[in-house]
Amino acid sequence: MAVAIVAVAIVATRGVCWGAEKPFTPTDRYEKRAIEGWTVFVNQRLLTELPDLGSEALRLLDSKLYEIRRMVPEPGCRELREVPVWLGVDDGHAPCAEYHPSGEWLRENGYNPDKAQGVEIGCAEKFVEWSKQQPMMVLHELAHAYHHQVLGNDHAALRAAYEAALASGKYEAVLCHDGSTRRAYAMNNVQEYFAELTECFFGTNDFYPFVRAELREHDPEAHRLLQELWSNPPAPGAAADG
Repeated sequence: MAVAIVAVAIVATRGVCWGAEKPFTPTDRYEKRAIEGWTVFVNQRLLTELPDLGSEALRLLDSKLYEIRRMVPEPGCRELREVPVWLGVDDGHAPCAEYHPSGEWLRENGYNPDKAQGVEIGCAEKFVEWSKQQPMMVLHELAHAYHHQVLGNDHAALRAAYEAALASGKYEAVLCHDGSTRRAYAMNNVQEYFAELTECFFGTNDFYPFVRAELREHDPEAHRLLQELWSNPPAPGAAADG
């Protein structure tokens, strides 16, 4: 997206997460942990005021990071493990999860700038609930980080693949997990194209193509490119700016 890259477009009002403007939670109110090689910052409220929710969210996050470590080739996964993950109560800008590319944007909009270039799961409750329909949510946001920090948002081959897919119309009316037919979320921009197709390449997406075999058939150039980009990341400093 134009400023902050957000994982989920569903709107929900139930639970402890409100998303209203409020003073941000400072970094010293998070507990720093190591989970499957990632640095994870956990809002202390999940350990004190909301221990049942915190325990469930941490178990789920542990399983998701373990799954990512097993699925993603080590050269790419090594880069992902450099991206910190923040787990909160009602801390973020997005309804559930997002990648923060810009500390300046966070500061100017009243959010914690320490979260720049990290993935924030701002609402533990929605993370637990929405992961049933969006099991690759964490990978999706980490893919945004990989695109921004490792590949560069101006990666020429990836942008060309996205523009070709957009022009072809092949994603304009695809099956969704709920049985409806709609425009694929991957068509929103090149960042969502990469993150959404990463989901189906390694796991299951909520839009067609759902899995890797379907991606290979539906968008063979994207399939080829994802295989290359996740197995052979560019050397440090080689990413295009974006």
